[in-house]
Amino acid sequence: MGARRALNRATFATLIATMTAAHALAGPSAAAVAQPDDSVSDQIDAADAELKAAQVRLGQTYEAFTAAEKRYQDLSAAVTAAQDKVAVTRAEADAATTQELAARAELDTFASASYRHGSLAFSASAYLGSNGPSDLLERASMLSVLAGQYGDVMDTTQIAVDQKVQADREAQSALDEVETNRDAALTAKVTAEQAYNEAVAAEGAAKAETDQLANRRATLGAGVTSAAGAVVRPAVGRLTSTFGPRGGTIHYGIDIANTIGTPILSAMAGEVIDSGPASGFGLWVRVQHAGGLITVYGHINESLVSVGQQVAAGEQIATLGNRGESTGPHLHFEVHQDGTKIDPLPWLRGHGVDI
Repeated sequence: MGARRALNRATFATLIATMTAAHALAGPSAAAVAQPDDSVSDQIDAADAELKAAQVRLGQTYEAFTAAEKRYQDLSAAVTAAQDKVAVTRAEADAATTQELAARAELDTFASASYRHGSLAFSASAYLGSNGPSDLLERASMLSVLAGQYGDVMDTTQIAVDQKVQADREAQSALDEVETNRDAALTAKVTAEQAYNEAVAAEGAAKAETDQLANRRATLGAGVTSAAGAVVRPAVGRLTSTFGPRGGTIHYGIDIANTIGTPILSAMAGEVIDSGPASGFGLWVRVQHAGGLITVYGHINESLVSVGQQVAAGEQIATLGNRGESTGPHLHFEVHQDGTKIDPLPWLRGHGVDI
């Protein structure tokens, strides 16, 4: 009996030890699977946030220049418009002066005629010395005609004088507008040049930062699809132009050159929000994605989608073209983050797409 109890105790102890060992093996193994996933996900989210913030900062630097440059261009156009207005109003003033002089000459003709007939219009003496009722009627008729002419001449003269005064006033106002806009335009030009220089100075360091963050994001996210979904290369071809300052302007995307008709793919899943004519691009497609992101596909030859259509990552949405302000067949690809245009290359690289 005692031996049996001892055996049971040993068996129970062995069972407990086995269960404990199994729990020890199972517990850490489960934690090792779950915890790294959570950690990597958090790190990817943090890397995404850092990359997004860095790219938005750089994009806003470029947009500050673009806004200043646009103000300068608008004010320069206003100066030109005001100068044209000065020319028009001066011409109107000259025409009014000519009209006034002609009216005064006509008035002088009337005065001479009135004097030759012995009196001024409306004067009773003009009727004296008539040779009879017939002569009196003729004089009355003539003076009536002259009086009508006098009224017409005076009206014409007054209108011409008023027109000249108004034209002079408008010309002076236009000249004041020219001076105001010219001064503002000069200030805007200085601001734009300063903003451009700052953008150029920031370009190297900012791109180095975004490249580093993009590489970190790509390393962390290797083999992992983000919450926003997969990202694919928008077109096959040769990279001919990148994002950033270019000869006094900002190029807000990347250019991928290839033959007309090359397929253009949606870089991510999303909804088509524009498809058709676009200023500068000829034709374009724009796709709205999750997370405040929009991708733009410009200079396309043909759109294959319509507004409101849902598209998948990698789905063909257009063909590559040479429409609009283009120097050769290529896709102009832009990425907008929360309304700010960002560099597409680090964004693509951060999601595992190298061009």
